[in-house]
Amino acid sequence: MDQLKQTLDPLIDLLPEKARDYWPAIFAAAALVLLLVMLLVLRALWRVLFRRRTQEPAGWDREWTEHLAALPPPERSWGVRWMTVYHVPVRLRLVVVAPSGTESAVDATAVERLLDQLVPGLGEVARHDGPRIRVWPPQLSHRGFASTFYRRTIPPDPEGQPSRWVLAAGRAQVGRKPVLLGLALWADQPNMLGRIELEPHQWLDVLRIKSRQD
Repeated sequence: MDQLKQTLDPLIDLLPEKARDYWPAIFAAAALVLLLVMLLVLRALWRVLFRRRTQEPAGWDREWTEHLAALPPPERSWGVRWMTVYHVPVRLRLVVVAPSGTESAVDATAVERLLDQLVPGLGEVARHDGPRIRVWPPQLSHRGFASTFYRRTIPPDPEGQPSRWVLAAGRAQVGRKPVLLGLALWADQPNMLGRIELEPHQWLDVLRIKSRQD
């Protein structure tokens, strides 16, 4: 300790006279603060230099973000057939489709046919309601797709408040081909449905096609 004190004497002399008797505690605290600062700097450098290669570029989200308040309302009134979600009548305003994993790209011109294969009559509803259709690049995780869809599809209402917008997303199975599907639906009345994540077997139960004859 005496040898350490001799080494640090020039620094100890810089301390106020009343604090010199407490120099071990003062220098220990200073060393701890310096160590914490170095750890924070190293952590920041690690994130910059070794962030995951799969991380999306900053502009990627902006390219695919949809502000629902900017989507035009349906041009036509309710058709002969319409859709309900948990028995709530809704209009189809946005359809997002993406291949799952290494599956081949989705044909944007065949989305309505794909919807019909998923829920019979849904393609007809899409043709009547005229939603915006977006085809995303392949997604590695169906749960990651749902989270990304919710993040990029922004309703005008505060979260947790009644809204006319309902978001449904998840994995779907069309024949032997898995696809990822996200829908933005506009209800005739505000509700608390919010976000609904679906598995392949749930689409037919949650989305129901109604007609005037029902």
